[in-house]
Amino acid sequence: MPKPIYKTYQAKAVLNIHKHCDGGWFWNKYSAFPYVGCEWGCEYCYSRDEKYNPHRPFQDPQVSKFDDAFSQYIKVKENAPELLRKALKNKPRDLIYLDNYQPIEAKYSYVRKMLEVCFELGFPVFINEKSPMLLRDLDVLKKIAEKSYLNVGWSIITTKDDRTRLIFEPRAPPVSARFAAMRKLAENKIITGTVFMPILPSIYDAEENIEAVIKKTEECGGQYVLDGGLTLWGYCKTHFYKALKTYDPALITKYDELYGNPKLLAEHTKSVHQLVVKYCQKYKVMPYIPRPIEIYPKELQINKKIAEKFYLKAREFQMSGQSGYREWTYRKAAWSLDDLEESVKEILQKQGIDGTRQIKGVGKSLGEQIKEFLSGIT
Repeated sequence: MPKPIYKTYQAKAVLNIHKHCDGGWFWNKYSAFPYVGCEWGCEYCYSRDEKYNPHRPFQDPQVSKFDDAFSQYIKVKENAPELLRKALKNKPRDLIYLDNYQPIEAKYSYVRKMLEVCFELGFPVFINEKSPMLLRDLDVLKKIAEKSYLNVGWSIITTKDDRTRLIFEPRAPPVSARFAAMRKLAENKIITGTVFMPILPSIYDAEENIEAVIKKTEECGGQYVLDGGLTLWGYCKTHFYKALKTYDPALITKYDELYGNPKLLAEHTKSVHQLVVKYCQKYKVMPYIPRPIEIYPKELQINKKIAEKFYLKAREFQMSGQSGYREWTYRKAAWSLDDLEESVKEILQKQGIDGTRQIKGVGKSLGEQIKEFLSGIT
């Protein structure tokens, strides 16, 4: 495989501010990345999709020179740490998603410098990672964990470093090294676990593989396993099918049938998720990432906690193949609770159940659920 080409440049911005937090998943409100593209080149990565991939020929003609610009043409934001400091200085404290420790980080250390900014300004951090290079910065990671909050999720889809993994993760570090790094973080009392995404149909969705990943996570001190499926549309699909053809050409027809039939895909998603939940229960790890409620102002923590419950209900509907009205009912109510500047507990005390129904997206049923939750903690 050809070595990546690097290009340094002065970025105009580095901080992404999302309208809503990534509820039920990583929980981040912000995200920031010092590098554009990723050397690991995992064949399933959804970041190649036109919606996310910033490698656009009309913006940078060099892109068209590469077979896979996403993994072969890495752009380095040489002012990323300074931009992050400036952007966060007057922002409300919330969770920020940082990455990534790809090989070029060994030269520039921009992820470390951005972590130092987060530590100094008191911002909590979530990292989704594949590289044990992260342990180089254990000193600053421990400081963030002690001062605010830190969670490192390891991107892992199998326990075996065999030919199959190398087809789909051609340049990524061995999974054995990722589990070893997970263990090291756990030993240092840092929250960590497995981001089990994507669970590739007919490749890594066998019960044996699912149990092995969850068991190994528990053995290495991981507290959770967060599962998810494969993004398969647009250029993501075109690129992934090249790897799928290398692995087993017969699977292309199966994938077309699965992803071309929403009902069949929903059933598959549900069955895989049920297996994940089953083995998370067996090995006593959580099948989701808990929300870091303590990072928010004390008077709003109850709102965030109830929103967490609603976000997780929405995610369960999604992962159980029931994405639709019920999922969005809970999700929209969670958005409103997150945006609420007054404690929902005080609203209930002053106005009763009718007060909760004034919150956008909260009807009679969800109002009763809020009341029941609050009565259970008072």
